Amino acid sequence: MDEFVKGLQDFNAIAEKKATRQLRRYSLKALGMIVVGTPVLTGCCRGNWLVSLGSLQKKFSKSKTDKSGNETINAGLVHIESAKLGTDVYIENSCPYVFRLENGWSRQKPPGSMIRQPLAKLRAAIANGAK
Repeated sequence: MDEFVKGLQDFNAIAEKKATRQLRRYSLKALGMIVVGTPVLTGCCRGNWLVSLGSLQKKFSKSKTDKSGNETINAGLVHIESAKLGTDVYIENSCPYVFRLENGWSRQKPPGSMIRQPLAKLRAAIANGAK
């Protein structure tokens, strides 16, 4: 019986490790698509995407800019790498005009390019078993 229990524990550990890896992979993919989908003029909105674990940060800094998005993604990656299965991963932006950008305020990107379109693609990929 001990061998059976040990086998179940090993299975659970492997399953949790793989699921955690998928959580991190999908979170990073979502962050990348969201940041890249953000229209850029000054880089303020793109630079204010934040990743947090377990709760929202609700922070905004007018001076935080990132036209390329690389710094923002790298900063988010630090948090994503410590995410574990069962932890909520939040990707948020408290920029005052983020909703206007998502709804077509900028002519640089079509409406929905930051959130709706990337997340629909990600949901479809997950449903189809993408890794």
